[in-house]
Amino acid sequence: MKADVITIRVEQEISDLVEKLLRYKLARNKADAVRIIMRDGIPNAKKVVERKEKGKEVVKKWLKHGLPELPKDLSTISIKERE
Repeated sequence: MKADVITIRVEQEISDLVEKLLRYKLARNKADAVRIIMRDGIPNAKKVVERKEKGKEVVKKWLKHGLPELPKDLSTISIKERE
């Protein structure tokens, strides 16, 4: 694939989004992050980052407080929900 190099200035919001895509390993490098934003759009890229941030918060909470207590009859509940 032939590619051209283009240098541009972006708003701080886009720069922060690029950094978050890199931090959460959703992009390999800055160029890849910008391609993701261009392909999917800013709102969709933000949604992906927000889902990743929420997931990290849940894991952090579980590590601090332990896993949530599950009901003893979880198997029965799951079967009833699928019927």
